[in-house]
Amino acid sequence: MGRIIWYQSGNPTKYVSQALGIERWQLRDALHKIKAKSGLSGSDSVIIHDDGRVTDARGEDVGNIHDEVSTG
Repeated sequence: MGRIIWYQSGNPTKYVSQALGIERWQLRDALHKIKAKSGLSGSDSVIIHDDGRVTDARGEDVGNIHDEVSTG
């Protein structure tokens, strides 16, 4: 299980994308996809782990950033 690197509301910081080894736009796009697939709104808070795993506010897995990353 990965270490939590983001748990606040709002857009994740540059630190989060750097920790995941991706560009900030890739992180943003991946989060939009994950939230849409999970029925979450853009304003719903999520928790991001350093292995790319994303959980909702209750701790339920909703996706993985690395599975959703687009390269262009």
